[in-house]
Amino acid sequence: MRWSKLKQMAEDLLCESLKGRVHYQAIVHRKSHDQTSSFRVTFDGKEIGWASDIPYAMELNRRSDDLRDERQLNSFPWHLHWQEWEESEDYKAYHRAYADTETELIADEIFPAWAVKELLFEYVHMPFEEAVEHEHPFVRAISVFDKRFGKRRLAEIDSEKESGLVKTFYEIRIEADSNSKE
Repeated sequence: MRWSKLKQMAEDLLCESLKGRVHYQAIVHRKSHDQTSSFRVTFDGKEIGWASDIPYAMELNRRSDDLRDERQLNSFPWHLHWQEWEESEDYKAYHRAYADTETELIADEIFPAWAVKELLFEYVHMPFEEAVEHEHPFVRAISVFDKRFGKRRLAEIDSEKESGLVKTFYEIRIEADSNSKE
């Protein structure tokens, strides 16, 4: 799906008090060797959410290296054939460390732009009930801006138990709704 269509679909789901004030922006860095990208969520022109491929990759590599050192994993055996390496326990341990680091980055709300765009695509196509309880904080956060998110459900949220992104989006929604009543 083209970005312009996805952006339109996502912004059409915004509640009335946020329409025209919240925007989703995808920026492709065309001069980079693999056309990495950044993703921004803005409210009244101010950035309130951000994801980028390059900082994510750098942090993922740094933290996974630290985790492999902490777990005292063997270094890559360059003398092995790649098929032997893929079947080894060391290889599986490397991948577990990498997967654990990815999970940690999501918990710390450090996302790659490519994943956020995929999540936005999933969001516009998933049932709303599923979005509200989604495991990824980005999906839960944008669901707070959704026009299907009613006042009673909004009042039931304990924002202190939510992640920083969800809490920020919740506060913006509450403020926007109260200001639109005036």
